[in-house]
Amino acid sequence: MLSHEDNELLCRIGAGTPMGEMMRRFWMPAVVLGELAPDGKPVRIRLMGEDLVCFMDSKGEVGLLDEHCPHRGSSLALGVNEDCGLRCLFHGWKFDVNGQCLDTPAEPENSKLAKAMKVKAYPVKIAGGMVWTYMGPKEAEPPFPHFPWFDVPEGHCEAFRMIYECNYSQALEGAVDSSHAGILHRSVPWSQEAKWPHEKDLRPKLEVEFTRYGLRYCAVRNADEQTKNGRMTQVPLPFYTFIPPDGPKAPEFRRNRRLINAFVPRDDYSTWHIQFFYDPGLKIDRAHREAESGVQVDENFFKTNGMDVWYNQDRELMKHGEMSGITGVALEDHAVSETMGKIADRTKEHLGRSDMAVVAFRRMMLKTLRRFQETGELPEADQSRFDWNQITAETFFFDPEQKWQDIQPLADGLQPIDAAA
Repeated sequence: MLSHEDNELLCRIGAGTPMGEMMRRFWMPAVVLGELAPDGKPVRIRLMGEDLVCFMDSKGEVGLLDEHCPHRGSSLALGVNEDCGLRCLFHGWKFDVNGQCLDTPAEPENSKLAKAMKVKAYPVKIAGGMVWTYMGPKEAEPPFPHFPWFDVPEGHCEAFRMIYECNYSQALEGAVDSSHAGILHRSVPWSQEAKWPHEKDLRPKLEVEFTRYGLRYCAVRNADEQTKNGRMTQVPLPFYTFIPPDGPKAPEFRRNRRLINAFVPRDDYSTWHIQFFYDPGLKIDRAHREAESGVQVDENFFKTNGMDVWYNQDRELMKHGEMSGITGVALEDHAVSETMGKIADRTKEHLGRSDMAVVAFRRMMLKTLRRFQETGELPEADQSRFDWNQITAETFFFDPEQKWQDIQPLADGLQPIDAAA
């Protein structure tokens, strides 16, 4: 349970809010690169409560600008994208990827207005099939991080985005919560014998370690009488979850396939659910992944099979197919998080031991935020300090006499830290 005041601190991310200002200190993924083309259609995106437009110019350079033209406020997303600039339809003001006005054709020939005009532009980087941006103060801009999925061969990483119609924190908490996997994602009806270790042992032992990049935790289950099954999840600041692959006993295409979730706030009431699927050894089957997700979206990335149609839940499927009656792992996750409300009232919840990682996430976020408010410093935002090749989520089997930390030690320099410190 959280107090109303702490819930507001955790959830509100608009400009000027404490959490919003903290999150803006991190580089964040914004637009899938494949949505853009030189002189192609601009992409509208709402991010951190701001309406923006992203476009690729004639030379392949990408800009992320305030959507509204500084002249009269019309949407630049309606504009003409050509000759290395985005031209407003209303009076033809044209802007480059840095936000500089290049032309004001309705003004006198000797006008200096264009030179004096700029529209707000955020810096961008291209990596991992995404356009990334930094929305914080220029003087505090951290180095761009280098995540391992940036380096896999072409076709071995696929990026996706869709909209969660709820606050980022409850969307993220669903991914942090390992104990739900054997119930919500159960592959057979409740009346039938479970297939997988996480479905057979519904009471995993959760152990959390706070780290310098966020936290990690392990859900330890009984695989059989002689073997433990560990699923270690990473939760880096400010909104990531690194989900472990299915491990050595899974089919080859799932054995080492890794999933990175980024729950990037769209505004207080909706979230960009951005996913990177990558596998160093095998290409990612994008069509299969989309079908496995179950989420169907319109051109604006809102679900067409969401709450309005009650996630197409099938009561017959609940009896004879998968337990939830909802087709698709991601769609199941969206359903349970969105039906809490746009912002969950955490003063009414009743938590148990299975919620240990959820509580740890909230503690991490609020502790980091309060330190940021007190000192103005946020060293965690410099994610280039960490070797992300050593910060991975894993599935593994081990002897009951061993500790999971012996199998999955923390990387050098990332020893656990005291959450109360």
